[in-house]
Amino acid sequence: MNKIVTYKPFGTIHSPVWNNFLEDFFDISLSDNFKKPIADIIEKDKSYGFEIELPGFTEDEIDVRIEKNVLTVKAEKETKEEDKGKDRHLISERVEKYYRSFALPENANEEKVEAKFTNGILALDILKKEKRESKKIEIRK
Repeated sequence: MNKIVTYKPFGTIHSPVWNNFLEDFFDISLSDNFKKPIADIIEKDKSYGFEIELPGFTEDEIDVRIEKNVLTVKAEKETKEEDKGKDRHLISERVEKYYRSFALPENANEEKVEAKFTNGILALDILKKEKRESKKIEIRK
């Protein structure tokens, strides 16, 4: 059975249990004010499917990368100087930064990925590598 888990390269001063509790229960991220987007992951016969919610973003504001079997999705809006003006926000609940990484199974094929973005949902399909049959090696006498 293959598992896909949230990738966390660095530990924090808290225990992993406490850290996961903070991030999952309160939906907070402990790094650079990025929020963790909601994701559904589906294992199919020949691929892994991801559906990640990124409401209010455009394709140009989303960065998707796979490096060393780690899938990283980052979405960030740039605040323009003219948007700041003289007004100040009393409450600002819109998320302008999303970040999430997943450790992929070894059989995920980094070279064969399809991505679509429709109605705020990023859909990724990562094909699985074909299984290789073991090869018997003859020993010469």
